[in-house]
Amino acid sequence: MTQTLIVAVLVGLVAPVIRGWLWGVPFSLLSIATVLRSFVGSALTVLIIGVVALFALRATSVPPDQSTRLAAGIGGAIGLLLLLSAARRSRHVHGLSILCQRLQEEDARPTTTAALDRLLRRVRNKDEQRYIALVLMATGPLTQVGMWNEAREWLRSLDDSVLTEPQAVLRNQALATCELQFDDVDAAKRAIDRIQRPTENSIEVWLVAMEALLMAVGGQPAKALEHLGAQDVDDNPSLRASHRLVRAHVLAERSDEEAALEELRALQREAGTAGLQRARLPRGPASPLAERLLHEADQSG
Repeated sequence: MTQTLIVAVLVGLVAPVIRGWLWGVPFSLLSIATVLRSFVGSALTVLIIGVVALFALRATSVPPDQSTRLAAGIGGAIGLLLLLSAARRSRHVHGLSILCQRLQEEDARPTTTAALDRLLRRVRNKDEQRYIALVLMATGPLTQVGMWNEAREWLRSLDDSVLTEPQAVLRNQALATCELQFDDVDAAKRAIDRIQRPTENSIEVWLVAMEALLMAVGGQPAKALEHLGAQDVDDNPSLRASHRLVRAHVLAERSDEEAALEELRALQREAGTAGLQRARLPRGPASPLAERLLHEADQSG
């Protein structure tokens, strides 16, 4: 029994290391909860299998001392096999989920970014479709922490010829958003133009808002408002913020500074500083006003 317990502890100790290796996540990025769950789960599995094997062997003619060692070996071997099998299932999704969570932590971001890069490159060499899915999954978390360049590069790396239509829509919508963060209006337009329209309504409303923004910053205020239309945005705060951004640029283009500032202040109340940051790029008539409000917020803070 003691030997089975020792083997159970040993397997439990290596379990989080093995999981991290298969998931593409450095051990230092695994949470304490993940490590403990992995340790306890694997150790208990080995212990239970070892005890069952021990009782089964004692009912045979195997000598007691040999049955103890054999039971420990059986428990350890089966426990390791179960560990490897469980860790390999959806391992890339598990790894990506952990890495995306750790991106939120600034001190862990360099290590996480390097691990994410290794994971995506490894998957790209083996399974193109899985690589596409992982890149699309990673785009949101990357942009949320301001890693726009990394998101843009991964999105650009996707091969148009192997994208399904839904994948192409998601990729080009996300890519257009990234391009705007670098004030590359032409690249954003090209990304939008690659989308087969009309697409599903939940995406179409965002494309319309993005096109209206491009018109507003491009000196076409009337066309921007006409394109925006009278969409119902009451139940969608993020979309409402995008509409406010368009109207702010339109009003600033028409030299109605007070009205433009009011839209930007409303945007700030509803979406915080991040909302105002969106008015800076792509550069448009309301960008200087947004920068003024951001400066005032910094001064008051």
